[in-house]
Amino acid sequence: MSAAEDLLDLCRARAMKICCAESLTGGLLADAFVSVPGASDTYRGSVNTYAVDSKVSILGVSSEWLAAHGPVNSFTAESMALGALRLFGCDGEGLNEEQSGIALSTTGVAGPGPDGDIPAGTVFLGCALSDGSVQTRECHFSGGRAEVRRKAVEAALDLGLSALREARS
Repeated sequence: MSAAEDLLDLCRARAMKICCAESLTGGLLADAFVSVPGASDTYRGSVNTYAVDSKVSILGVSSEWLAAHGPVNSFTAESMALGALRLFGCDGEGLNEEQSGIALSTTGVAGPGPDGDIPAGTVFLGCALSDGSVQTRECHFSGGRAEVRRKAVEAALDLGLSALREARS
């Protein structure tokens, strides 16, 4: 069984939904979920906010923060995950008060070269749960652009599994 299947099964068992906000993975995380038959009962969707301004307009990441610090950091990953929870109605508020959920986010530099002083392979992942808990993880991957993106997806799935296993059921 794949990590995406495991995460979907764990969410299903807890009556939770899952959603994503992606940047450097550009839809690969979404693909990991939609490749699993039956994912539609648990997976809500993903937004690809590759451009910095889309992180602001779609996910509500602070434009001041992004202007001062850029998009490749733990605060941006956290903000993206929290924004996805709200966007997809998995935050337990508003119209979906009863809907608990988890959101994963990816931001980083896939390469082949650095982004300013941030080396290729630098990735920040976010995981937000509707209970208010948020985790981030900083990763440094080697390999080409495709390999960095693939490793980021694997690490995001692992972060989601770890967060749910640590959370109360």
